[in-house]
Amino acid sequence: MSIMLLVEQHQLSLDDDVHNYIKTELPNLGTPITVRQMLQHISGIRDQWTFMTMAGWRMYDDVISRDDVLYFVRRMTTLNFPPGEQHLYSNTGYTLAGLIVERLSRQSLADFASSKIFEPLGMKHTVFTDNHWQIVHDRAYGYTSTYPFFELRMPNYDLTGATNLLTTVEDLVRWDRNFDYKTVGGDDALSQMQTRAHLSDGTPVDYGFGLMLPTYRSRNVVEHAGLDAGYRAHLMRFPDQHFAVAILCNVALPDDTAPRVLARRVADVYLRDYLRDEPASVTPENHVPSPSDPPQASGPPATPQRFAEYTGRYYNDEIEATYEIKLDGPSVAIYRHKYPPTHLDPTFADTFKMTNFSPVVRSGSVHFTRDGQGKINGFLFDGDRIRNFPFTKLP
Repeated sequence: MSIMLLVEQHQLSLDDDVHNYIKTELPNLGTPITVRQMLQHISGIRDQWTFMTMAGWRMYDDVISRDDVLYFVRRMTTLNFPPGEQHLYSNTGYTLAGLIVERLSRQSLADFASSKIFEPLGMKHTVFTDNHWQIVHDRAYGYTSTYPFFELRMPNYDLTGATNLLTTVEDLVRWDRNFDYKTVGGDDALSQMQTRAHLSDGTPVDYGFGLMLPTYRSRNVVEHAGLDAGYRAHLMRFPDQHFAVAILCNVALPDDTAPRVLARRVADVYLRDYLRDEPASVTPENHVPSPSDPPQASGPPATPQRFAEYTGRYYNDEIEATYEIKLDGPSVAIYRHKYPPTHLDPTFADTFKMTNFSPVVRSGSVHFTRDGQGKINGFLFDGDRIRNFPFTKLP
């Protein structure tokens, strides 16, 4: 919405190259990337949380600042895919969008949003926090686990754009009403935000600008989830029925009772006369598409006798990280700084699958590459929000 207000003021165009505004933060990766592509998650820019955890940062223990994120963004040499070819959620795009707002408005995103969005809509209890230590009146702490063994789980982020927005259910109702009353942004901005993205080949994507646009039981839906540390949130709108469900939780719920599921159960009750009886797909809470298939290779999986050739140290310069591959029972595992070993299960020749690599890379694969003589010279890391990320084997 902040970007759309700047578009309305003719300070930028959605089809501008983002490098026009953040030349020093985002390196030239050989292709233009538009503001529109960044907001629609079709830019190919790699996700910041994936980068941070792959580099050895712990999501909810380490303090992560915008400067920390931008340090790795400046080191990027490749994209997940050419802009426009795929849809893959990237928090980095929204951190950079927040930086664009700051550059053009000469205000922090927190101040801009407060004066241009929250105050006009009467959202008196909504705020962006620039620092993890910022005191917010009546803030609910985040928790994990189950009664009576709860544990605090708080995000320690000093950045805005992709995170650090605190609000209430009542203020989300005020935000929801704006889509009908159009007090902030007007019809043009709100319509564009709710228009589906299209890939380069014309394929539509159920995502607009910061809004998911699926259907539920044959009814149009506008929704988005939020999750981090011990917080879970969901806002689900049925625009044609002028109905919305807002859910905020300060405990990490299991998938079968996640806010997106609870929101649909509420809608089933209140809209029972409007919803058709048919199976409904529920978008995963973290909006992570399935990892792309790793490069195919002929032949069966490696035998235990051959696992030793995969062992060694592997390095990636973009995240300045060294992983060590060691033998691990009937297979091998990745050893790295600050995280427990990640076991790799063989699938086919030179390719292994993995789970629970980090809080943001729940599943993925490692495909080892070979030189002209057939010797292992590196591997490609493929996960929830990252594609073909190369590591080179060290001597």
